Amino acid sequence: MRKTINFLTGNFIPENCAGTNRILAMVKELEKGHKVNIFCITERGKPQKNQKLKFSENIDVYYVDQRYYDGDKFYARAVHELYYAIKLTLKANRFKSDITIATSPQMFIIPAVAVFGRGKRIIDVRDLVWDYIEETSLYRKILKGAITQLMKLTLKRYKHITVTNDHEYQWIEENISKGNITKITNGIEKDTFAKLQTLKNSRDDKFTVTYIGNVGIAQNVKILIDSAKAIPDIQVNIIGEGNRYKMLKAYVHKNKISNVEFFGKVPREKMIDFYQTSSVLFAQLDATFKAAMPSKLYEYASTGLPIIYGGLGVAREFVNGLDNCRTIDPGDTASLIEAIKSYQQSIPDISEKNRLFVEENFIRETQSTKMVDIVDRLI
Repeated sequence: MRKTINFLTGNFIPENCAGTNRILAMVKELEKGHKVNIFCITERGKPQKNQKLKFSENIDVYYVDQRYYDGDKFYARAVHELYYAIKLTLKANRFKSDITIATSPQMFIIPAVAVFGRGKRIIDVRDLVWDYIEETSLYRKILKGAITQLMKLTLKRYKHITVTNDHEYQWIEENISKGNITKITNGIEKDTFAKLQTLKNSRDDKFTVTYIGNVGIAQNVKILIDSAKAIPDIQVNIIGEGNRYKMLKAYVHKNKISNVEFFGKVPREKMIDFYQTSSVLFAQLDATFKAAMPSKLYEYASTGLPIIYGGLGVAREFVNGLDNCRTIDPGDTASLIEAIKSYQQSIPDISEKNRLFVEENFIRETQSTKMVDIVDRLI
């Protein structure tokens, strides 16, 4: 008998991001045997014209509009995030369901659903966000401790917890429970993976380093721009937007750096054109985010192209396990320049080993069947 699932998330269409893609894979698997109501917070300052969307025969989407606020300010972000998480939970409560699934990385959705949600609940933990709070003062140290305790207390109210990587698994096991955890990795969609298999080496083109992703503080794309300035015979393409996008464009213009081009947000169907003309792919995350695993790295690895990753922790281990890829410390411009120059001298062939590794371990649809199994057991 078909059951009803309420699925609460901060990321869903029309927003195009890694979180949306993860949820899409999950709900498409869940709808094969169940009715799914998705409750979603819209992007900041982008109200949804229709508050209900019929996504498919078995999936309805309900929106909670989110007004614009400065997401760079921690306190403003925390207050608004908690407010909208509670509002989302209360809206979902109006719709009867057999089980509720909530997903982060918006961390305050964890206590909101734990306290105000109804019935059996599953939480999908995507990033230990509270662990990233820097203890730059006694006040922030106390704040981090208080939020961490809140997460520990409220996570215990869930019937099952899913995580995306081993670091998250270990934290949950040590602090919450040892018996009700499942790792459902991030990854790449089957169709996207298949399209990326058509890429061929482009040795006749200009040596091009490509960055695809959020252009924000944590990514510090400026070191790639400075590397382009130091190596004028390469081309650097930056695809994506974020809170440092305009500042970096102005920096390039001011310093007359002619070999860096910004493309902003690009439709997914056109992304393959950028991969096809790339020699090397670059990604980076600040040292604070050593527990994070950017889902973009799964897409990068699926191309078989060389990768330079600036970062520590889980993501660094992933890249170090790939063929023809290099890791550097985040923010280390000198090491990035050295890595680019080494690839200039000899660009490796496309790695079929990397592609196979992703196919066997990180296809989203395959991983999402684990959530179906959890739901079926609990219902």
